[in-house]
Amino acid sequence: ITINASKNNSNDVTIKITAVDNSDNVTVSTCDVKIDKTAPVIDIKYDNNKADSNSFFNANRTATIVVTERNFVAKDVVVKITNTDGKVPKLSSWKKVKGTGNLDDTKWTATINYVADGDYTFYIAYTDKAGLKCKSINYADGSVAPKAFTIDKTAPVVNVSYNNNTATNGNYFVAERVATVVINEHNFNPERVDFNITATDDAKPIGLPRISGWVSKGDVRTCNIYYSADAKYDFDIYVTDKASNKAAD
Repeated sequence: ITINASKNNSNDVTIKITAVDNSDNVTVSTCDVKIDKTAPVIDIKYDNNKADSNSFFNANRTATIVVTERNFVAKDVVVKITNTDGKVPKLSSWKKVKGTGNLDDTKWTATINYVADGDYTFYIAYTDKAGLKCKSINYADGSVAPKAFTIDKTAPVVNVSYNNNTATNGNYFVAERVATVVINEHNFNPERVDFNITATDDAKPIGLPRISGWVSKGDVRTCNIYYSADAKYDFDIYVTDKASNKAAD
């Protein structure tokens, strides 16, 4: 017996066979069949798409996953999340919204809450009980960096120290002075470090002090400022990381 799948795409297909012999003895047998020719569909949207540098977020991010599938089995949904900082969020339990007709439009919803700092990757796949694979993942319009992104809610920490703190009359020094600037920041961008330095001699601007290149050791970034010429110096520094977090004054 061949059943037309297009006309019987349902979990409620019943085959009924009636056999009658020459003596009019009758036997009736039934067989229930589930036909599913509709592949699952996965839709994903994020509540936070305000990214800096294309994929850096300075606030929590929640992904809402909707699987449209009649014959859904939660344990068959493959979700893989990685985080460089080790704190991996868990997928919530699934909530069902029953469909209509043959129930192919039944929707199952779950969420993932990204709250910890880290560099994340996200992967999802699903194959239903009929062996039909979800062919593509639909991300909502405006989704930014849905598969790989960074959450950074931690502001840079800046410390400045000097090798020479022997001053006369409050702020006069008879020798060269070197400032060591140390910035603790995972998502560091040297172009977002703004040195606000002025140098004047007898109220006239002169050349600014030399600033060394940055040396990185893990998340610690270090440079030196060399004050060597006779001058009156003013110094300030402003630091912003890749996620738009600003260092304290």
